[in-house]
Amino acid sequence: MDREKVLAAVVTVAILGLALNHYTQHYQGGEIYEAANHAFGLLTRGFNVTIIVETVEGETVTGTLLSVQGSTINIISNGKVLSVGGPSATKEDLRARLIKVDYRGKVYVYELPPRLGKLNGIIDNITVDAYSERFSGIIYIEGEISPIQLGMLKYRADYLSYGSVTINQVSGNGAVISTNMVPIEFLKESLGDYRVYLYGTLSVNSEERNLPLKLLEVRTG
Repeated sequence: MDREKVLAAVVTVAILGLALNHYTQHYQGGEIYEAANHAFGLLTRGFNVTIIVETVEGETVTGTLLSVQGSTINIISNGKVLSVGGPSATKEDLRARLIKVDYRGKVYVYELPPRLGKLNGIIDNITVDAYSERFSGIIYIEGEISPIQLGMLKYRADYLSYGSVTINQVSGNGAVISTNMVPIEFLKESLGDYRVYLYGTLSVNSEERNLPLKLLEVRTG
């Protein structure tokens, strides 16, 4: 009997732990401006934000928050960018009856000291169990790289995520770019085979501190 009580207590603590690290805020469709402000505030602090929309037609659409423009919420759902407006919206793709803003964990901001080597290896060494990891800093790219290749990375960062890329310099010997909150998987997919020198900060949305780097800040929702 005592063993059963102990097991029940452990299960209860585990459930409470999950509840403490998983947050959902509900908004009526007419409160889309409040929903947009809340969601965007989380996004700017480094959280991976999921938006769940129940439309006036009765459909449920789930997507990852991309950006906010006034009272319009833009999400990525099944590879498509969709705009979300209130119940009486006329230009947006979805008219919301109910909006749920969902996020998890905390955001741990680490200092990423200078690193030199193939970007694939650097990214692999800082990839942990997390909802998202975003890099802000400077990247020096060694070797010939085309403006088109850099332009594709900039497009993905600027228009398919909250992040941004600035192309500072391109030459026959390499390039220099600045990044702001760019998902590390974007960097790996675009620049993984290049030898780079980089430094900056890493914003990791996770349940716990899980990198042996200098911790600059812990952000909560």
